[in-house]
Amino acid sequence: SSGINAEYGYLAVAVSLCGVCLQLFLRDPFVWPGCTLNRLYLVLTGVGLSVALLLLNRGLMLEKSGPGVLLRNFDMVTAYTLQVCVYGEEIDRLSLVGAGLIFLSVAVVTLDKLFFSKTRCSLQF
Repeated sequence: SSGINAEYGYLAVAVSLCGVCLQLFLRDPFVWPGCTLNRLYLVLTGVGLSVALLLLNRGLMLEKSGPGVLLRNFDMVTAYTLQVCVYGEEIDRLSLVGAGLIFLSVAVVTLDKLFFSKTRCSLQF
């Protein structure tokens, strides 16, 4: 059983590395920040996000996926909100509709599980 979990961990790392490589080639060319402190922040952000995604993957393997997926979906909406509020980027209408649909779908599924499901779940974190 632990061998299978290790294989999923290796797969998650491989997919993450492929995603990084694709981003390097498909997006604008990567430019290192001029300040050493900004470089450190950039590297630590990447490492922190990778560790967070690996831990989320592990948590979804060990426990019921409902609360984990719920938090992950709200994470996307929160990231978009911070992108607009903190970085001052313009609101893209399609992104706003997408964030709204994510929020609505998570809310509907959560309410359905809490109130209308035969096997009631409790959202314990």
